[in-house]
Parts: sequence; C-alpha cells; structure tokens
Amino acid sequence: MEAYAVTPIFGLILLLAMIGGARWLLMLTAAMIPFGMMAVITLPSVGGLSLLAVNLSAAALVGWGCLALTGWVMAARPIRIEPATIALLCFAGYAIFSATVLVRLFAGESMVFALARGATGVRVSTFFAWGKVWLGPSNANISQTFYVLLACGFFVAAVHVLTRHGAGFGARCMALAAWLNLVLGMMDLAALDTLLSFIRTANYSLLNEATVKGIPRIVGGFSEPSGFASASAMFFGFFASAFLHSRRRGDAVLALGSGTMTVLALSSSGFIALAVVGVALAPRLLRLRARLRRPEIIVISVIAGILTSVIAALLLFTSAPDMVASVIDDLIFSKTESSSGMERTAWAMGGLEALRDTWGLGAGTGSLRSNGMIFVLLGSVGIIGTGAFLAFLFLAFGGRARGANAAQLSNARIGGLAVLSTMMLSATVPDPGAPLMLLAAIAVASRRREPARAPEAASGARDYAGHIAGEI
Repeated sequence: MEAYAVTPIFGLILLLAMIGGARWLLMLTAAMIPFGMMAVITLPSVGGLSLLAVNLSAAALVGWGCLALTGWVMAARPIRIEPATIALLCFAGYAIFSATVLVRLFAGESMVFALARGATGVRVSTFFAWGKVWLGPSNANISQTFYVLLACGFFVAAVHVLTRHGAGFGARCMALAAWLNLVLGMMDLAALDTLLSFIRTANYSLLNEATVKGIPRIVGGFSEPSGFASASAMFFGFFASAFLHSRRRGDAVLALGSGTMTVLALSSSGFIALAVVGVALAPRLLRLRARLRRPEIIVISVIAGILTSVIAALLLFTSAPDMVASVIDDLIFSKTESSSGMERTAWAMGGLEALRDTWGLGAGTGSLRSNGMIFVLLGSVGIIGTGAFLAFLFLAFGGRARGANAAQLSNARIGGLAVLSTMMLSATVPDPGAPLMLLAAIAVASRRREPARAPEAASGARDYAGHIAGEI
C-alpha cells in the first residue's frame, strides 16, 4: 500500500466528518468531487488501483447509512423506499449478475476492448494501438461492480440525508464543490503545478500539458480536460438555473466562473454540454426578460454593449476569428477524423458488438471498454440493465415539487442534463458516479416532505438505534 502526503490530512478530515454525522460526510463527498485525481492510497498489489478521496468519502457515508438502517430496524421505525431506489437496486442487482454469471457464460465467444490499459490484444486499426481480447473474467469485473454498488449506496444515503436536512442543503454542498472547482481551475490556469501535485496523486496519465492549436487546456483537479469540463459544465448548469430562480449574485458568479472553466478546458464534450444547457435554459431566459425591472434592463444593456464592442474589436483587429474557427473545427467537426475520435468510435461499436454477441444480455460489468454511456451500458449490462438505469433516471428527475423545492428540482435537472450530456459522449465504464447520484438525490429529496421525528425510544438498544437513525 502506498500513501501520500495528503493521506493523513484527508484521514483527519474524514474522521472529523464521521464524528459530525451523515450530513458532514455528504458535504465532504461533494467537496471531493473536484479532486478527481486525488488518491488517498494506491494498492500496487491490485494493479496499482488508486482509491480516490471522493470514493472513500462516499464509502464512509454508505457505511454510516448502513448503521442508520440498522438503527431504524431496531427502533421498529417505518422505512420508505423511493421508486427511483427500486429501479437503481434492480440496475445494481443486474450489474452483479452480469459480472459474475454472464461474463463466464459468454467467455471466449466475443472479442472486446479490454478495460485495463496494460492489456495486449489484437489490433483492429493502424490509427490507434488499443486492441481486442477474448471476453473473460478479470479483476475489472470486481472493481467496476464495486463502483456501481458504491454509487447506488451513495444515492440511497444521500436521499435520506437530504430528506432530513432539506434539498437546500444539497445546494449548499454543490456550492462548496463549485467554489473548490473554480479555485483548482484558477490554480491550473496560473500554472501552479507544484502545489497541485500535492493533490494529483492517482495512478492516472496526467494531461495537464495538452494544447489545442497552441492554446493550453485546463484540467483543474482532474487528470484530463474532459473530466474537468464535465464537472464545470455540471456546476454551470446547476447554478445558471439557480440564478434564474433566485437572482442571487453568488449563483451568478458560480455559473459564470464554471462556464468559463468549461470553455478553458477546450473539451468537445464540455462545449456540447454547454450547448445542451443553453437550449434547456432558453425558454426560462425568455420568460425572465418580461419580468426585468428598468434598472436591471439598463445594467444588462450596458454590459451587452461593452461585450459587443470587445468582440467587434477582436474580430476586426486580431486573428482571433481564424483561431477560434480552427479550434472549434478540431474539437467538434473534425473530432471523428482524429486518431482519438476513431478510437472512441471503435470502442462504441465494440459495445454494440458485445450486445449482439451476448443476445442482448450484456458481457458483464467491467468486461469491456466502450465509449458513450448508452453504448457502455448496452455492452456491459445489456437491454435489461440499461432499461433499469433509464427507469432510474426517469423516476429520479421526473415528477413535480412544490414551493421553494421546485427550484431545487429544476436546478438538479439542469445539472443532471449537463452530466449526462458529457457521459453520453465520453463515459467508458458503467459507473454512474458521485456527481450524477448527488444531483439525483437532490431531485428526489425536493419532492419529499420532511418526515416528523419519531419520539426517542425508552432505553437500551432502542435509544442507540434512535440516535443512529436520527443522524441520517
């Protein structure tokens, strides 16, 4: 086991959060989302597996949730299970079945792109080195199934925490994570690599020196621009929606800063996520214009005039238009013609081939590498698992909320839309991830009424059970 300088610091913070209770563990997990490359420990005996801070925080919350569930059972208190939870548990159950049974049932009957980077296989193209191997059980089946179960457990625990403390607490967790993401992005923009190396400890390939047409790409606390762009786009969508509801300056700053960081990452998936969010928010912007007061209209007009003048000057007196057009062409229009684009296209087709070769059942969680969440799900957990996950998304983000919670539900939907947009373009594993699960928990909690607290139990085990259950 390999530890780092950040290990004891994070361990102390995690211990304090555990003492503070479930809501502090939820806040810590949200705060760790921007630290996408911060591994607390690495296990060389398991292929150099890096245990990320966000996963350890989520695991601690799930453990606390298990204690809480035990407490509720001991206290004979009713347990409410959301329809979204049932759908997610069905997805998790099928993920386990596929990783233990289906991968062995179809072993040797299909060739797939291996998940492990070090795996050697048969090359299928001269444009990229990643090759195919025969389908069979591997350690990736265990690790990826664990991540799926962790995400599911995190969602269940987060829903209980937010039901007790309100969906607004989830928004505060998102705000903390967004501020940290901005700080890390600005540190990367300032080239403070020495300081950032303190939290860039995972056994990943660090792409902080990647450029597009000579323009450096920002990665923040992640290992590559696409991960940073996905997180930044999520924060942009959430807080842009929040600003349209609240008109708070803090929400506007977070939305503007997160949007800027998404652009600076120069990631095609990030740009597409921004476009999707923009389309989703366009009707609300049109409605907002009718409610603006005269001073607000004047301020917006002045800002718009200044921006128009700056853009006009750049277009007339610099070579910015040619450079911008070249960057957009490389990132979006010519993406599929690059070696990376062809490789990801081959991965996506590999997922469909695995779906065909396994008669629609899936090759197993962690059995293959594909590209795009829908292709990953179809290739890994087949039609049944994909249907269960889509049902979860519908049940989690659908429905209506009342009062102030209606805004929280809308914010979670827009943030979730941004995350799903990037996952549909760049996800390579079936792990839903903590960001999407947190947004889904906020959406579910916004539709629930806070239950009345049950009276304390009389003595002994019922007192302990009531205390543990009360924490969540």
